[in-house]
Amino acid sequence: MPVAPNSAPRSVVLIGMRASGKTTVGRELARRLGRPFVDVDDLIAELAGRPADDVLAQDGEPAFRALEERALRLAAGRRGAVVATGGGSVLHDAAFAELARGALVAWLAAPAELLEARQARRPRPRLTDLAPRAELLALLARREPLYRAAASLVIPVGEPGAPDPILALLRALQEETAP
Repeated sequence: MPVAPNSAPRSVVLIGMRASGKTTVGRELARRLGRPFVDVDDLIAELAGRPADDVLAQDGEPAFRALEERALRLAAGRRGAVVATGGGSVLHDAAFAELARGALVAWLAAPAELLEARQARRPRPRLTDLAPRAELLALLARREPLYRAAASLVIPVGEPGAPDPILALLRALQEETAP
């Protein structure tokens, strides 16, 4: 019997701030599900021919965001994948909507203190002239309403008693396929 064109499993799209764990969670979730893993930063690197952080540091945020939008559209074409987006992916209304259409969109919601500690261990190019903590808080204030609006599932990370994000995602996927 031929397979219907839309029979691919629902994509899982992970959103959240930089350092919230999207890539780590996404890779492991894809492995457990036997699905392809797509990292939007890797797609940006493929498009640019160099790491995404280099694009941001050398070419600036507008050039980075233009490539990010193209990468989101490429990721949208990979139905059934587990996709780790960049922290600012929700800023691209149309491209993000295309990626999110029909997907389980999960927000890995991490507290500012955890994000700050993780970012200190792995510095990335800055987006503003603000001090690191001030930049983080400003980005959180702007993006959290967008994450909340986009997410069909909110998973707190890094807080006492928070569920394992991978198990929470597996449970959510299982619940939606249960009779």
